[in-house]
Amino acid sequence: MSRFVCRGIATVLLLCLAQAASAEIKVVAESIPVDRASAAFKFQNVPAPSSTDAGTNARLSIIAGQGDPNGADPDVLVDGRLPDSADQPAANFFFNANTPGGRILIDLGQVTQVKRISTYSWHPGPRGPQVYKLYASDGSTEGFQAALPRNADPAESGYKLIASVDTRPEGQEVGGQYAVSIVDSADAALGSYRYLLVDVSATRPGDRFSNTFFSEIDVDDGQVHAARPAGSGITIDYSETPELKDWVEGRLRPTLEKWYPIIVEMLPSEGYTAPTRYSVTFKKEMNGVAYTAGTRVVCAGPWFKQNLDGEAVGAVVHELVHVVQQYGRTRGNRNPGWLVEGVADYIRWFKYEPEHLRPRPNLARAKYTDSYRTTAAFLNWLMEKHDNQLIRKLNAAMREGKYRPELWQELTGKTVDELWADYVAAGGKT
Repeated sequence: MSRFVCRGIATVLLLCLAQAASAEIKVVAESIPVDRASAAFKFQNVPAPSSTDAGTNARLSIIAGQGDPNGADPDVLVDGRLPDSADQPAANFFFNANTPGGRILIDLGQVTQVKRISTYSWHPGPRGPQVYKLYASDGSTEGFQAALPRNADPAESGYKLIASVDTRPEGQEVGGQYAVSIVDSADAALGSYRYLLVDVSATRPGDRFSNTFFSEIDVDDGQVHAARPAGSGITIDYSETPELKDWVEGRLRPTLEKWYPIIVEMLPSEGYTAPTRYSVTFKKEMNGVAYTAGTRVVCAGPWFKQNLDGEAVGAVVHELVHVVQQYGRTRGNRNPGWLVEGVADYIRWFKYEPEHLRPRPNLARAKYTDSYRTTAAFLNWLMEKHDNQLIRKLNAAMREGKYRPELWQELTGKTVDELWADYVAAGGKT
């Protein structure tokens, strides 16, 4: 096992060597000052970031610490897309100000012969340098657990320490663009691994705003892989509820990967591009079912554990609609909550769920403003009876801040109350 620290200074190449049992690890650290950095991430001695490395197929998760809500999800680290300015939180992953670093797990999906691992970051201040330890494992050790808590020593849990990296310059300005490349000095493979664990530390202990802006992590296996398509950036974090792993990977993830682009296609509007990255996080101690904040879906672990064979997947599909809607980003008239939720439940119950589960409101007591299933059933009736593009039109109006009650009459020739009366009179049947 090798242990070493590599400190880098601006525009100077440093080679750090450490003797291991069978190989000599070489760490190349390089930085570019703020005034000379560019979106090209072009370094003299470290390869530029790649969009076709083995990492493009990896699954990333936070297993210790918390990502900052102003930043991107960990998936941004392997998508091949880079920030175009020095202070661009949404294009980087970094840990929350209340978390002094954390751990990122990279699952390559299969044991892979790794030849090089490179990390890139960019920020005008103390979030620029990189301080981390890199561990790796093929997952074959008896009792191996990939997702370790922060207080567990990876080296005693089936992981091998590959490198310790510290690119903070001594006595100089720390801002800039940083790159680190970890290779075998004899140009051999670093080893055959499936799991990479990046144990990240803040660059200034005690400084809440010194968590590195990581832009990209490349895992080079000597092969060229297909670039990750736009819109495939889903991160699912079940570190607090590991008992959900089989259900998440076997049922939930495939469903979300299939249905997210379908939902995007169903809810277009002029000039709008839906988020290409979103996350789903399961919380061990949380009441309720789920909620969406921007592109982050947060799920109550206790409820989901009780409903895995029932409504669990559909509940997340409902939340995906909110990720696509993004109505809060445009100023304008306040959108009615019953309609926002009704659109989400329409897509869930009348597009995703099987037909025999579709809601049938009690029309003697129901009202279109009841939201969720009742509004969804009403919208479905309107789509079949009046205009099969109605939800697209309502969605565009809400996203653009142009919704108003008169819109119903403009689109259908009747007020929403008149339409509801027709729906009740017809018994919900077309």
